[in-house]
Amino acid sequence: MSAESRLNPWVTHERLDDEVIAINLETGAYFAFSGVAADCWSLVVAGLDRAGAAAAIAERYGVDVERSRSDVSQFVTQLEAAGLIMGEADAGATPESVGLPTPNGPLAYTAPVVDSFEDLEDLLLLDPIHEVDEAGWPVAAAE
Repeated sequence: MSAESRLNPWVTHERLDDEVIAINLETGAYFAFSGVAADCWSLVVAGLDRAGAAAAIAERYGVDVERSRSDVSQFVTQLEAAGLIMGEADAGATPESVGLPTPNGPLAYTAPVVDSFEDLEDLLLLDPIHEVDEAGWPVAAAE
């Protein structure tokens, strides 16, 4: 794989504040990213290469660029191995064009981690409306 990566066409994702949920529709695997991992994901899928994403993460979190470069490189390698990203980065992508959310306070740095969930049950249990009756789901509750 290239050091510069793009989103796999079989992957869909959504960012909600400080978290990203991504689903590989080809394999059915779900992925969750939070904090640094969510920011790194957003930068990479927007088209930044590893170096650009690492520099943006280092600046945003106030960490050494060498540490960020190593952590981002490992994260991107894991994303590639999971089949989430592939191909070449967009040469015109910039950190400013990504529009990362404005933090509500100081940001704590931790190495980005790929959290994957192979079975749907783990994800559904996070859903507050997972308890259903004989009618199934989704069915609006009778008032």
